[in-house]
Amino acid sequence: MLFPISGETCSGSLCTCLYTLMLSYLLNYSPDKKFNLQEIPEVEEYDFIVVGAGSAGCVVANRLSEVNDWKVLLLEVGKEEPLIANIPGFLKYLGLTEFDWEYKTQPESSLIGENKEITWHFGKVMGGSSAMNGMYYVRGNREDFDNWEKMGNPGWSYKDVLPYFLKSENNLDPEVVKNNPNYHGTGGYLSVQTFPYLTEEGKILLNAYQEQGHNLTDPNAVKQLGVTLSQLTAGNNFRSSTNIAFIRSIRGIRKNLFVKSQSLVTKIIIDAKTKKTIGVEYTSLKTNVTKTILVRKEVIISGGVVNSPQLLMVSGVGPSEELKKHSIEVIKDLPVGKNLHDHVSAPGLSAKKENNETTPKTCEKNMENLFHYLTEREGPLAGSVEFMFLCFSKTVFEKKDVPDILITMDALNENEIAIKPALLSIKSRGYLALNEKDPVRGAPLIYPGYLTEKEDVDRLIDGIRLTIDILNSTVMRKNKFIFDKKPLDSCQSLEFNTYDYWLCFLKNKFTTDFHPVGTCKMGKEDSQGVVDSRLKVHGIQGLRVIDASVMPVVPLGNTNAPTIMIAEKGSDMIKEDWL
Repeated sequence: MLFPISGETCSGSLCTCLYTLMLSYLLNYSPDKKFNLQEIPEVEEYDFIVVGAGSAGCVVANRLSEVNDWKVLLLEVGKEEPLIANIPGFLKYLGLTEFDWEYKTQPESSLIGENKEITWHFGKVMGGSSAMNGMYYVRGNREDFDNWEKMGNPGWSYKDVLPYFLKSENNLDPEVVKNNPNYHGTGGYLSVQTFPYLTEEGKILLNAYQEQGHNLTDPNAVKQLGVTLSQLTAGNNFRSSTNIAFIRSIRGIRKNLFVKSQSLVTKIIIDAKTKKTIGVEYTSLKTNVTKTILVRKEVIISGGVVNSPQLLMVSGVGPSEELKKHSIEVIKDLPVGKNLHDHVSAPGLSAKKENNETTPKTCEKNMENLFHYLTEREGPLAGSVEFMFLCFSKTVFEKKDVPDILITMDALNENEIAIKPALLSIKSRGYLALNEKDPVRGAPLIYPGYLTEKEDVDRLIDGIRLTIDILNSTVMRKNKFIFDKKPLDSCQSLEFNTYDYWLCFLKNKFTTDFHPVGTCKMGKEDSQGVVDSRLKVHGIQGLRVIDASVMPVVPLGNTNAPTIMIAEKGSDMIKEDWL
């Protein structure tokens, strides 16, 4: 659940008013605002322009500005990252605010019927989605990256990308590093820590996982299958977004790095004859003034899986039929916006204690937790309990020693343990198209293609079976947590726990895990690639895409860490080409 905050009015107890005011302050205060107190003189021409200060863009801007002679401009449409985003227990508070893109998927047919509209919550803020995600630090599986290379992308095998994961990482858990020293780094910008506490209900769930054969593992080391106390992109129980890690640490120190938030890039300027990138057009949302900025070397698009393909298309790079429909000059015909795919999950499965109700938190308790966190960096706000564990499992359909299901949590308290399976191995594909009324500023039309392949449906239903086995385990029952077999109201006519019942269940309950990728696919041009293996846009000089949209296939895990890795590796490629 997401909690929009408004501190404009307060009608309640003194405690409620004070708590609301404190949340409003945390939502509106950013330590980065000091950098915008005076206008930075506009440089006429930059060596590199990075569009989008998200999980990838912040990394790219940092690494390119390491070269003192290069002038680097980082443009971000969102505002500065507010302090509330940095508190792990408040990670849901940016949703449904000005810091959230709130993209909507389009209704479409699937094997479970007409798919509902789903909201994609993505960070519209410095740090992008790394400022509002669950902070899981999961790289994926060795086979993911070996497969990328086999698809025609030399240099992207696991042995090639592992050094870039290590380069970013500053792992603060000595035991994790000691147990797998070849798989963890300690000197990078990105702080990584283990989830900071384990509740009694967490211990019960961990024992239930282990009863079902899910042994403890480090999913970022040798063996991904198993259960783990989550590794998080955080340090000292404080979120480590890419803005905090890679930009805030150098901002104001490196005089060759120019950062402009609230700046909407509306076009990449490309010479239609020479196919050379000239610069960008952007509008300051503070002054409503539109400017054209020139580039000497390259423009790097790091807008993410929705905004990057949108910007390419409105700039003349994309499917010719889509561009012509909007009267956009076709500079390069490429399958931009295709190959869209995403992890989907099935929430709504839980074990409950009978005849018990969870005691709601009082305002006084909320205030106590907040002051405890602000003074000691400890307590419930040090880590949102729903992100305590990750369990990587495999269905009967997976023949390799890799996971195709990730089990995460929905609720963990004294009276309910709710977990959900997410499908990692995705066959279904979708696409996105430009907004018909306003292709430049309007939200693109997202057709994710969820559950359009039978294999995806079958795997996810088997993932539900695995989840029920955990919720119905001996450990759970001994601790009086009973699997809730109550059928959904809309599925009562079907026999519970049958294939048809779960089809009905999915139609009503399935949702995204917020890991879409692929809309600017990395690969050869003749194999539906948009960028080559060095992340250069096919047929265009001086233009790259560096973000999750270039992933040809989504990894078997979360996408934030692989996106940061892509940015690290892409930055080195740029240096290799220009130094």
